[in-house]
Amino acid sequence: MAKKIFVSYNFNDKEVVHTVQSMMQSNQGKIQGKLVFVENDVSHEGTNAIDREIRRVIYGCDVALFVVGNNNHNSPWINREAELAISNGACIVVSKLPKTNGGIPNALIHHHYYEANWSSNDLSYHLNRCKKNKKV
Repeated sequence: MAKKIFVSYNFNDKEVVHTVQSMMQSNQGKIQGKLVFVENDVSHEGTNAIDREIRRVIYGCDVALFVVGNNNHNSPWINREAELAISNGACIVVSKLPKTNGGIPNALIHHHYYEANWSSNDLSYHLNRCKKNKKV
């Protein structure tokens, strides 16, 4: 059974979704898993709706890929995704977008994660080596 890979990104960086999907397609067979994203913008329904949507999408994921841009570490929702990924026992991979200077989400500072270069080969390597952890 293929892994379920949650991809965390800032909604301001929507092109990340297309890039990660392209990397998956160009590496057919190299990256073993199915990508899932928070695609529904429910922000107009309030914070509880956002939290429910994140929980719904991240539930059951084996791996969480955090794509870091300039301000991801300051985002309360990306930190919430990190907290949920950790509590779900997901293996964490962090990859920094080229030419950005943002840090990892604060929730990951004291948690084990793999760091991958923003390249198909390195992402493939780290995503494939990840195994879901036992729930904390």
